[in-house]
Amino acid sequence: MEKKLLLYLMTVLLCAGCQCHSGTAKSDGETEVIDFTSFSEVEVEKFPETIVREKMYINIDASNEDLLFSGIDRVKITDDRIYILGRQDIRTKKLLVFDRTGAGIGAVGRRGQGPEEYLQISSFDVNERGDIFFIDGTFVNDRVFVFDKNLQFVSVRKLPFEADIIKCLPGNRLLFGLASWNKGLNAPMKFAVTDSDLNTEQAYVEYDEYIDSNFWLSDCFFIDVNGRIQYNKHINNNVYEISPEGNLAKTYRFDFGKKNMPDIYKKDLETNWAEIKRYCFLLNFTAVTDRYIMGTLQDRGQIKAYIVDRNSRKLYTIKNSRPEKLSDMGYYTDNLFITFLYPGKYEDLNSENLPPEVKKHIEDENFTICLNHLK
Repeated sequence: MEKKLLLYLMTVLLCAGCQCHSGTAKSDGETEVIDFTSFSEVEVEKFPETIVREKMYINIDASNEDLLFSGIDRVKITDDRIYILGRQDIRTKKLLVFDRTGAGIGAVGRRGQGPEEYLQISSFDVNERGDIFFIDGTFVNDRVFVFDKNLQFVSVRKLPFEADIIKCLPGNRLLFGLASWNKGLNAPMKFAVTDSDLNTEQAYVEYDEYIDSNFWLSDCFFIDVNGRIQYNKHINNNVYEISPEGNLAKTYRFDFGKKNMPDIYKKDLETNWAEIKRYCFLLNFTAVTDRYIMGTLQDRGQIKAYIVDRNSRKLYTIKNSRPEKLSDMGYYTDNLFITFLYPGKYEDLNSENLPPEVKKHIEDENFTICLNHLK
């Protein structure tokens, strides 16, 4: 009887401990280790055509001055539109909308300090109806703006937490990647799922102590992969896979063997940077499918774009040497590998197998997006 009572009390205490953070997910899902040392690395000038089923080029319209930009942070492609988070300069970004031919439609919102104006767009997404959501991340007062498909203002709300990125889920729900420096609601978790009124439904995956919130190395993204959502953040070599409902389904843990960075260095990246350059870690985005793994990483001080063909066990890497190179790995979504072709006159432009109109567009100082449909 005493043993049963003791077991009951322990169960009650355990349950109480689980409920101390309202809405916290109870399971972290399964984990798969990806052993990078098991792949044969091949350094190439560009990714092999053998993995690409079809290429499509979209010349981005540059006739409207309001739609000009100097760099691309992120692209989202829907059935009828292309959304580009473009950089005007190192501090200023704007969200631009084009049709699938590259013709300009308009800019989303207006930069400023008025009631319907934003200061800095840090992340965006588009829901099933075509409504556009973006985070105005000012490091003081993170807000979520909503515009309809016609680019008309709908609403703006203050976030109850600090977030890096946003993703629209079915049923008017939202998934947020929380900032490591978040001191608001749901700290110290990495993810939060909310309803349309920003009420938290669940939060999960706790930041550990090995994080440097003062050092921002690269952006992070939610990407669509085979009906699920994947996410990774620089330095941390875990890729999290989330279901369409917003639940954590799986964790991919990347193992770089002897090139794994010791955790202690992650707490102060600036001080330890000379040592950190000896190791390998994920950057920007990583996509994991049954056939391919792709993204960007830093390997002993060199930034590389890469694709792993899991069938052949080959790791194709390209040193990221922009602006000397014509193109750069941009984004991945549902078996579509997107590269950005930068404006300018390049030595390797004539050696590329590009349509004449694309070459001229690039030489005339315009951007082109290349959609690589993978096999």
